[in-house]
Amino acid sequence: MTDGQTAGSNTRTNKVDRVIEEYDLGDIGDELERLWLGEGDEQQSVRDLAELFNRRVLQSAIDASDVFTLGENVDHIYDALTGGESESDDRTLIRARLEQNGIDVEAVERDFVSHQTIYRYLKNHRDAEQPEPTDEERVEKAEQTIQRLRGRTTAVTERSLEGLQKKGTISLGDFSVLNDIQVLCDDCGRSYDVADLLARGGCECET
Repeated sequence: MTDGQTAGSNTRTNKVDRVIEEYDLGDIGDELERLWLGEGDEQQSVRDLAELFNRRVLQSAIDASDVFTLGENVDHIYDALTGGESESDDRTLIRARLEQNGIDVEAVERDFVSHQTIYRYLKNHRDAEQPEPTDEERVEKAEQTIQRLRGRTTAVTERSLEGLQKKGTISLGDFSVLNDIQVLCDDCGRSYDVADLLARGGCECET
């Protein structure tokens, strides 16, 4: 039986709709479409939407478990399960605690979706079509994507260091994580902060 075929029926559906129904995710399909077609800060890529969807799946599985006493939030748990955390020990511990609370971790992970699956769902099953962006919108979207990834990298780095710090693996006092992205133009040797480069419209040597 394929992902698109329900047991005991000839009715074909898609994985996203099946998982929405199985985990009682309500109108998340409408939310995915709205965010994909949104404008400015609202618009999100299919990669972002796949992560949003998978985190909701995990949250639903946790909410449906018998008793849940794990202190970490869902974002931390998801990062650990999907390899976002640096320590395999942390991932192993979290998986064990989830399973102790009645959660079939492997089944939940099988129900996670890829960004390609989200794209096909929006295009083929919801007939969603993004308008062609202007050059300004492309630059703005690129900056938003970079800033989100930079913020995520900073957050993961902070959590990883705090985990090592608490276990006594490393010696570290109060700290801050600085995450600057510099772009070096090989033609002229000038270096720019990525946000400044986008605001300028490129390197001076090209103008």
